[in-house]
Amino acid sequence: MSTAAPPATPTSAGADRGGEHLGKQGMRLGNFFGIEVRVDWSLAIVVVLFTWSLADVSFPSLADGYRTGEYWIAALLTTVLFLASLLAHELSHSVVARRLGIQVHDITLWLFGGVSRLEGEARTPRGDFQIAFAGPATSIVIGIVSCAIALVVRVADGSQLAVVALFWLGAINLVLAVFNLIPAAPLDGGRVLRAWLWHRSGDHDAAAVKAARAGRVFGWVLVGLGVLEFIGGGDVGGIWLVFLGWFLLGAARAEEEQVVTQHALQGVRIGDVMTYAPVTAPADASVAAIVDDYMLGHPCSAFPLVDEHGNVVGLLTLAQCKRVPANVRATTPARSVATPIGDVPTAALDELLVPVLRRAAGSDGRVLVMRDGGLVGIVTPTDVTRAAQRAAVRR
Repeated sequence: MSTAAPPATPTSAGADRGGEHLGKQGMRLGNFFGIEVRVDWSLAIVVVLFTWSLADVSFPSLADGYRTGEYWIAALLTTVLFLASLLAHELSHSVVARRLGIQVHDITLWLFGGVSRLEGEARTPRGDFQIAFAGPATSIVIGIVSCAIALVVRVADGSQLAVVALFWLGAINLVLAVFNLIPAAPLDGGRVLRAWLWHRSGDHDAAAVKAARAGRVFGWVLVGLGVLEFIGGGDVGGIWLVFLGWFLLGAARAEEEQVVTQHALQGVRIGDVMTYAPVTAPADASVAAIVDDYMLGHPCSAFPLVDEHGNVVGLLTLAQCKRVPANVRATTPARSVATPIGDVPTAALDELLVPVLRRAAGSDGRVLVMRDGGLVGIVTPTDVTRAAQRAAVRR
């Protein structure tokens, strides 16, 4: 993942958290190299901040003599090109991952850059390094090419505003690459560190924990620097450093917890943790009927939907019901808002839990357990947490 900051402090960070916090939110932008790309509403904040800073401060001070409208047009175009470079950075991670046999669910651009939802991880340290380094390498190439074009335009006595914009685009991409290579997860450099430690020790989990702890240290460093800059009379850059540091802290902590949990659950099978015989609901019922007759009467937040033949056709969650306006719930079929069965992760009783969880990383954490085409159980995040706690007690 690539994380962008406002022009006042042109720093960038990279992480690959799997996108659980974003899911499939945002507007669909398109399909690039067979990978779906979405745009979260928070990206508008980046567009406004970058465009305003470039048009009102950076460009007028570096290229004088142009009209106000020209500065704003150049700033908007430069911002769009920068976001395109962020997308290229993220796509490079995903394309390399897919070539290594890892399924890529989608990419979402948001306030802190971009995040790829990958199903699983590289099987070797070499593959881990290739996926991690692809992003910074792409940013370096974009940075060098942008600066080279700027030099050509300058030598050809072209527009000074175009030269400044291209130099800025090149410089910020180079900064993006350098910052991303800091050896602290979830930055791309943290992934490189993990690959190196994994290669040396042969222990992926231990390498991942060390890289995540380095990320937590770096997160605190950014928070501290931001506080000092703000106290010293700095601009919005100090506040942004605090937000960025806090984000990296949370990401590194979550990554470490995930690795520790998965390590504790090694050898545990689906049948050992699942909830047997989950309560099902009729697919043809309305959302209002499901809420009144099932969700208010059972301590469950998700119900598999079955048709008249008893076949599971989808999974309906409380969150999906809440998104339906109350005044139309009585006329809205539950099946129309539920996740289709084809998009719900499934598993068999004897499958190992950790690989299934990795396979289900792009979902909301629920897995339906099937046997001979019939539903026998469900695994929820609560089930996984309970299993991890039991494993921790045993250890």
